Amino acid sequence: MEKNFNFKIFNKLEEKLEQDWKSLENEVEQFFFQKFIFIKTIIEIFNDTKINIVVLYENNKPVAIFPLEIKIYNQIKILQWIGTNQSDYCCPITRSKNFVDENDFRLIWNKILDTIKDFDIIFLNKQPEYIELTENPFVKFIHNTCYSKVYQTKLVSHESDYLSLLENKKFSSELRRTKKKLLENYKVIFKTVFLAKQEDLIEKILFKKNSELKKKKISNFVDESLINFYKKLSYSCPEKLVAGLIKVEGKTIAASLGIIQNKRFYYLVPVMFTDEFNSFSPGKILIYYLINWAIKNDLKVFDFGIGEESYKKYWSNFSTRIFRHLNYKGVKGFVVFLIIKIYFKFKQKLGSLGS
Repeated sequence: MEKNFNFKIFNKLEEKLEQDWKSLENEVEQFFFQKFIFIKTIIEIFNDTKINIVVLYENNKPVAIFPLEIKIYNQIKILQWIGTNQSDYCCPITRSKNFVDENDFRLIWNKILDTIKDFDIIFLNKQPEYIELTENPFVKFIHNTCYSKVYQTKLVSHESDYLSLLENKKFSSELRRTKKKLLENYKVIFKTVFLAKQEDLIEKILFKKNSELKKKKISNFVDESLINFYKKLSYSCPEKLVAGLIKVEGKTIAASLGIIQNKRFYYLVPVMFTDEFNSFSPGKILIYYLINWAIKNDLKVFDFGIGEESYKKYWSNFSTRIFRHLNYKGVKGFVVFLIIKIYFKFKQKLGSLGS
C-alpha cells in the first residue's frame, strides 16, 4: 500500500473503539444507521453475533470504520453489516471522498477478510451507491448487484405546500380534494411526538405493524427485541426518534415512526390504525403533513427508505440505487453462494413477470 494504512478489528465494544468512532463521526456526514449509538444499541439488544468492527487508520488516525458481524443461519457463517435487519442503509463510515483508491481498497479488504477468516459467505446487503454525497467504496470498488431504489424528496425551504411541486398533477389534485373533503367534514389534528416522551407509542405502532404484516402474510420482523431496541434508542437519542400522527375526531387513524438526523427525515414504519377513513387516503395525508412539517423545521431530505412502492414515486423528486455484494470462502460457502444466486435470479424473474 502506498499510503501508510493499517487496521484493527474489534470483537467487542471498548473505549478505544468508541473514541475513534466518535472522532470520525464528528468530522463526516453519515446516515443515522452508522452512528455509534445506533450500532451500540443493536449490539446490546440483539446480542447473537460475533462482531468484527474494522477501524482503518492512516498514520494512526482513523479514516474509516467497517461495522461488520458474523451471523450464523443454519450453521452457515455469514459476514455482513451489523444491524442489516434493523437498518435501511448499510455501509462504512469514511473520512473523505478519496480517502483510498481502488488498488488500496482491494488490498485492504482482502487483508481484512484473511484476518477475519471464520465465515462461509460474505453478504453485504442494503448498500447505498452514495453515503450522503460520498461514493460508497464498497459499491465503487468491488462487484455488486443493483436490486432496488430509494426514493427521496429534496425539500424546498420556502415552499409552504409541497403538493404544488409534485410532477404528477393528477395525484396532487386528487389528494388536495380528498384532504379538503376530510377537513370540511371532520376535526383533523396532525401532530408529532418525540418518542422519548411517549414510549407507549413505540409499542402501539410496532404491534399494529405486526398485525398488518400478518394480514398480508408477509414475513414478520416485529418482536419484543425490536420494541426494546427502539425504546432504548429513544432514551439515548431523545431528539431523534419521532412519531407522526393523524387524528380524526380524537381517534388516531394513521401514524409513522421516523428518525431525524443530519437534516434528513427517515420515514420508517407507517401504519393505519383503522379502516374507517380509508376513503380519505389517511396514509397519503399523513405523508403530506409530515413533508410540510419537515419543511417548516428546515429539514432538507424526506427519505422513504428502500423499496419501490408506487406511492413513494408520486411524492419523490430524487432517487438513488441500492446494491448487494455476495461472495464466498471454501467449498461450503461456494454451494451456499450458488443457491443464493439462483434464489435471487428466480425472485428477480418473478418480479419482472409481476410488473
